[in-house]
Parts: sequence; structure tokens; C-alpha cells
Amino acid sequence: MDFVSNQEPQLREMLNAIGIGSVDELFSTIPDKLNQPRPTIDDGLSEYEGICHMEAIAGKNVFHTFDNYLGAGAYEHHIPAIVGAICSKSEFLTSYTPYQSEASQGMLQSIFEFQSAICALTGMDVSNGSLYDGASACSEALLMALRHHKERRKIVIAESLHPHYRGVVEQYLCSQGVEIATLPFADNGALDENFLLRTLDENTAAILVQYPNFLGIVEDLQSVAESAHKKGVLVIVCANPLVYGLYASAGELGADIAIGDGQPFGIPLQFGGPYVGYIACKKELVRQLPGRIVGETVDTKGRRGFVLTLQAREQHIRREKATSNICTNQALAALASLISMIWYGKKGVQKLALTNYQRASYLKNLLENLPGIEFLSSEPIFNEFAIKFPGSVQEVIHHFRKKKIEPGLDLVRYFPKLRGYILVAVTETKSKEQLNRYLEVAKECLI
Repeated sequence: MDFVSNQEPQLREMLNAIGIGSVDELFSTIPDKLNQPRPTIDDGLSEYEGICHMEAIAGKNVFHTFDNYLGAGAYEHHIPAIVGAICSKSEFLTSYTPYQSEASQGMLQSIFEFQSAICALTGMDVSNGSLYDGASACSEALLMALRHHKERRKIVIAESLHPHYRGVVEQYLCSQGVEIATLPFADNGALDENFLLRTLDENTAAILVQYPNFLGIVEDLQSVAESAHKKGVLVIVCANPLVYGLYASAGELGADIAIGDGQPFGIPLQFGGPYVGYIACKKELVRQLPGRIVGETVDTKGRRGFVLTLQAREQHIRREKATSNICTNQALAALASLISMIWYGKKGVQKLALTNYQRASYLKNLLENLPGIEFLSSEPIFNEFAIKFPGSVQEVIHHFRKKKIEPGLDLVRYFPKLRGYILVAVTETKSKEQLNRYLEVAKECLI
């Protein structure tokens, strides 16, 4: 991303403040023989490219790392250096949660800005201060729908939802007398809308779908939302937030609640967590939002300030009236995600999403030209796609690993009907050279 350096006016102001005439004078104590001429032109490397270059040099002293094409809900993205620099400041790193909100204006503002960024991405009216992760966001969104439709005790979940998310949902709802119906995906990985029409009824509170789905397919969910709303059913869209930089937002799709995991923005893989869940909704559902909501106000002197606008948690009101037992928000992880979003900015998020789409499509198009390789779907994708090599999946994975490449996720562990398919994830961290190398190793598997 662009870096704005100090220009002559800023340099002159700083030099005047410390009482010297030039930068050379500042470093006059360094012997001339140790001085190196300052570069007059940019070296042409971005921050990420520079980091990769330094890691490649340092990597000569350690064991070789693998090129990673695993995704399935946890993605390898560039983390701007500014994220760690700000999150490591003690006032953020050691803060827990704003129980005394009046004395926590900085933390409250960071939560407020996170909420604002999530609303801007999703096209929703209001967001809370974050949840634990994408899985808990799915569960809390469904509980919101069940509270909104008190007399309805059925939910519909797309089969193409992340299986881990599905497992957490079932754990949340298994003892609450709720019927969970599954909306299957067709042979091409897309939702079976005819089945949907037969499944929705007057007892259905909500439908939960993923965008893109677990298989990387981006579907037009507007028709799904229209069918659901005709029955009074709430639509919950669980999305990789980066997808909104390129495709329609949850609001444009007709969603009532938008949820997902903020990991793609500013949060490293770090062995599976901690991550940060986001949840946003239309204003009609704001009273059902779990956790805390930070609002902006003014004090008695007209100065801008921040307050906990809503906090319908069991620590603040009677337990039976609480919307959730979520007792905190992922403040530090939410801050990291927020900093990343702000760093990229509106245009930068769009460019980042487009880069992810282009690089995944580039590899997919290369592989399409190889004989014997099958693709699960020809539908639009984002970040991921499912392919099938001839022969044993384990032999294919083993061959890639010998070449220091982790080729993707074996889908049979989650979907037995997808035996033989590998889910391949490509992000902006993969160079053209790396993608071409993946192709060459794939060719070797076909010999």
C-alpha cells in the first residue's frame, strides 16, 4: 500500500524544533567512513514485498516453509505493519473491557469505529462490538431470529455452511427444542433453491447461508432472500468480510442479519485463533443484538464522547431478560481488524478483494487447461475453488508436500459425497511465480 513520507516542510519543522540546521548535522557524530549515501529513488518494493524479501533471506538459516493453499475459514493474508505497532501499545494491549465506560473513552472509540466499519462493509444499520468468532456469530444470529419470532421453532441452515460453524450452532440449539433443517447443495456446489421453497414454512424463523459458501462459490442470494421474506423468514448471511469489497453487500442481498469472522482483516492464522466475530443487523432487530453496542454522544460541554448505548447482558440485567451470555467483546482482535480495514481504506479494500479474486481465478484458469482435472463448479468464486485430480487424493497431496506445497484441503473429511476433491485457497500473498509453480507440480501429478 502507499506510504506517505515526511516532506520538506515537515522535516524543516522538526529540525527547527530541535535546533539544528539539517539532517546531516543531526548525524554529524557518525564518522564519514561509516556513512552511506542516501538513496534518491524508491527501491520499488511495497511493504509486503520487502517483508517477503527479508524472510527469504532469513529463511536460508531455518527449515524451509511450505507454500500454503489451505483456507476453509482461516486465510493467509498480509498483515500491515501498522497493525502490530498500534495493537502492541500498552493502553490497548493490556486493556480488558470498558466496565467503567466513562473512563475508557479510547477503548470505547475503537469499538465504535469497528462497529462503523462493519456497518459500512455489510450495508447494515447497526453492529455490536464484536463476538468471539464466526461460529459463535452464527449461533447468536440464530438466537436473535428465534427471539424475534417467538412462536417459530424451526431454522434452515445451508449444507454449504462451514461444518465447524454448523457444529457450534447445533451445540447452542440442541437443548432448546428447535428443529434444524438442512438446505442441501446441488452437484455443482450451489444451493438447491427448489428444495428451499419446499422447506420454508410458517414455522421457520430464519435461514442461514454462507457467502461465499464453504466451497468458495459466490451465489446470487437475492432470490433466496425474496423467497424467505415472503414467508416472513429472516435471512442471515455469514460472509468473509473481504468479499464485500468486490461483490454485493449483505444489505444489497436482502439480508436481515450479517455475520462472519473478521480474521481476513489484520489477524494472523496463529494456530486457529483468537479471531473476532462480527454481527450486524437492520435497526428493527437492534434490541436482539447480543453483547455491547457503543454509541457516540456529547457531554454537558458539547464535547464528543462515547458510551455503552446497549448492554443487554446477564451482568447488567436479569438473566432471563439477557440476549446472550456473551460477557465481553474481542476488543484487541477487533482493533487489529479495524486498523487493517482503515489502512486499506475504501478503495484499498476493493483493490485487495479484486487481487484475491484475480489470483484465485488465474490459478483456476491454468488448471482448467490440464487434462484429467475436474472442477466442482463453474459458478463465480472468491478465494477458493474445489478441484479433483485423477487418482488418490492422498497421493496427490503427498506429491505436493514433497515439493514444499500444501495444496489444499481434502473435502471428504467434511463431505463424503465430495470424495476426491481438494479445496484450494489463493490470496494476495501468492505471487505469479508461486501460482505457476503450483501448476507445474499439478502437471507432474498427471503423468
